[in-house]
Amino acid sequence: MPKIDLIRSDQQFKYVVILIISACCLLLFVFLLMLGLSTATDSALGDKPKLGFVILGDVNEKGWNSIHYEGIREACNDFNVELLLKDNVRVNSGICPKAVQDLVEEGAQMIFLASSSYATEIKDMLPGLRHIAFATNAETIRARNITSYVFRMYQGRYLAGVLAGMQTKSNVVGYVAAHRNSEVNRGINAFTLGVRSVNPHAQVVVLYTDSWQNEVLEEAHAEILITQCKADVLTYHQDDHTVARVAEKYGVDYISCYQVLESTSEHNLGAVICRLDKYYRNIVQRFLKGELNAVPNSWQGIEADLVDLKVVSSKVTAQMREKLAQVKNDLKKHLVIFSGEIYDNLGVLHCTKHESISDKALMDRIDWLVDGCLELN
Repeated sequence: MPKIDLIRSDQQFKYVVILIISACCLLLFVFLLMLGLSTATDSALGDKPKLGFVILGDVNEKGWNSIHYEGIREACNDFNVELLLKDNVRVNSGICPKAVQDLVEEGAQMIFLASSSYATEIKDMLPGLRHIAFATNAETIRARNITSYVFRMYQGRYLAGVLAGMQTKSNVVGYVAAHRNSEVNRGINAFTLGVRSVNPHAQVVVLYTDSWQNEVLEEAHAEILITQCKADVLTYHQDDHTVARVAEKYGVDYISCYQVLESTSEHNLGAVICRLDKYYRNIVQRFLKGELNAVPNSWQGIEADLVDLKVVSSKVTAQMREKLAQVKNDLKKHLVIFSGEIYDNLGVLHCTKHESISDKALMDRIDWLVDGCLELN
């Protein structure tokens, strides 16, 4: 009998030990689960990913500044990312490096530089900020932690050129341009090629302001194009819409840039636009996936529904709209704008009959204007 009681006692002891161990494991599991939920909640409440955004002007100004800010703000809101803003950061003013350093200190894990000059201004900072992912809208600097996300705005300008070429009666189209760089020049060239594709007798007359925003000079240039050059259609590559206002004042047709303008007359033929909401959604998604700098550059346009020409005026006939739709479809499928025989306005051949100009050349080396384009000094 005592032997049997001893065996039963040992078994009961084992059961108790097992129950105690099981209870401890259960409590540990519950504790870890609660800790995980608490951490996740804390992260959701206060530890959202942070994205820094640097831009030239006031984000409340209509034009380049406002549409870019609205696009990236919408993308950050959609993905629960905190947006840290530094605006009114003028190029080559010494402000950009400090703005970037401030964003880093505020916890930005990614910084978007919304000017073609910014990357050059901070190039010496990049090696020391390898833990920060950078992106910009121009391919000026190459490094492991910076990627160029460029949209093919020139495709929209080509479409605008087709519209201007069909609309002009004087065969003079005016263009107020910002800087003499590859970005602006390829836009002018694409626009001119579009004009000449439907109206080989038309000429595009260009005046540069050498500034992204100089309302006084933009107004003066627009008036020269209208009153002296007899341009009856205007367009522009500037951060604001001064040229559009001058065209309205003189009753001249125009094609705006970046956004469709409201409360305008039928002289507002349309606008070259970029779907910045889609553009920034793609960038924010890549940042969150950890693949923002997976490639040195990413260049997309009309085929990705990022670039378009929005026609708004009743002056644009059904026949003209049909032509624009055809050209847009060709661009989506196979049309390469900078291909075939292309001469500049000094008679120099830049592309032969069976060639195309490479993306690298379009990005870096467009320091010339095509035949049919006249620059005024």
